Amino acid sequence: MNRPDASELLAAARETLMNDVFPSVPEHLRYEVRMIASAMGIAAREAAAQSQTEVELFSKVLPESIAVSSTSSFDARRAIARAIRAGVFDTPGAQQEKLQVALTETVYNALKISNPKATQSSGGQR
Repeated sequence: MNRPDASELLAAARETLMNDVFPSVPEHLRYEVRMIASAMGIAAREAAAQSQTEVELFSKVLPESIAVSSTSSFDARRAIARAIRAGVFDTPGAQQEKLQVALTETVYNALKISNPKATQSSGGQR
């Protein structure tokens, strides 16, 4: 799901820009290309932080027996999916509510990136 993630895509694009494109850029545009590469690096770090937030949200919800094996949001999503399929959250109660909060937060955070206008129209309400 979502592989490669935004951070990985930005890192690959930045590497291509600097290694393959930058050498052939005219001198008068090199500063601009470096600025673009810098912005891509910042965006990649922000995307990685977003991924870490998702891992933390899901880790708080998962029982210890189904721990997230890494710091990737891909692995965290797989762990949540396994827990849901195993029926961990089938019983109404606190665990189910925590899962709903974590899923809502995850979707809302993704929506802020992919469609910011949709989150603005809700007035910040989830």
